[in-house]
Amino acid sequence: MRFFQLPAKTLNWLLEANNPPVRNMTKKFIKNEPLTVLEIKEVNQYPPIEKLISLIKPNGAWSSSKNPYKKYTGDYWQLIFLCELNANPEELIQKACLKILSYQLPEGGFTHKIGSNFLLMCLTANLIRALNHFEINNENTQKGIDFLTNQILEDHGAFCSPDPLYTLLPDCQMALTKVLALYSILDNHNRSSEVEKAVEIIVERMIENKIFRYVPLGSKDYHNMIKGKTAKEIRKIRARFLSQPEKLEKSELKKSWMKFGFPQSYTSDALETLYWLAKGKIPYHKEFKEAVEHIINSMDPLGFWINQSAHRNPMLVEIEKKNTPSKWLTFRAAFVLKNYCEFSIQDSS
Repeated sequence: MRFFQLPAKTLNWLLEANNPPVRNMTKKFIKNEPLTVLEIKEVNQYPPIEKLISLIKPNGAWSSSKNPYKKYTGDYWQLIFLCELNANPEELIQKACLKILSYQLPEGGFTHKIGSNFLLMCLTANLIRALNHFEINNENTQKGIDFLTNQILEDHGAFCSPDPLYTLLPDCQMALTKVLALYSILDNHNRSSEVEKAVEIIVERMIENKIFRYVPLGSKDYHNMIKGKTAKEIRKIRARFLSQPEKLEKSELKKSWMKFGFPQSYTSDALETLYWLAKGKIPYHKEFKEAVEHIINSMDPLGFWINQSAHRNPMLVEIEKKNTPSKWLTFRAAFVLKNYCEFSIQDSS
């Protein structure tokens, strides 16, 4: 394991009072210190959380849009973002949770478009995790867990699209990260033997892909060949590529996974994935080394991690600006390195 020492100024920055959720998580998970009742209560006073809660309408919705998936102002995203911000459960948020549950389909999952029957694994995992985080644990959330788990077990991965024209991959590694995030917060009561088997499959895929080295070698040629082609033509080209094993060998880096961002939506990156592996108490594996090294090398000279990506669409509440030091990402990096390195904190004296 690589040695890493967290700068004292980085720790002090994370412990500042202007971001109570990060302060609390740093105190609890990096310093291993208990939280006071007041510190816990202060979490929902964090301005982005406070603002998002204030925008909840009497019916539990944020938006009047008929599409709760609308990026990134729809109801789905606000609940997901509140979960990402580690907000505390309270009455208005739980009212919003019940509104979200009204969109759940009988199979247990959620779709991106009202009227569609194709359930998205990434969206379902994000929403079921948020519902569990806000203490909505009932037969509906269990149906969501069961839907995701059954899909993972049946497909030995995360089936992404009924017609995956634009990728040579059989499934979606980003969706695997989202399902792993859900599993990582489940208590022992909800971690059935089937869930444990699904976790094993996800971890197996993460190891196989070295976290972010999972792009097939033939992808560049494939994308060049399908430019300007019709869907019918693309299917023929894809079938031809899939018949050539040498083009499907995974080796190329997923470049977007090398840039870290917060909050994430349906996308993922190497830091988020390693964070949920660590939160799920998955032991370090030698195939994580390259991704862990990349996290270390991404630290700013001043001791912070930079928010390198931002949503293209507007959000109801701005959390952090692009290309600025991020307390959220810096905490996550510190947590990952504490779990997957020989970790220490620099003496501030």
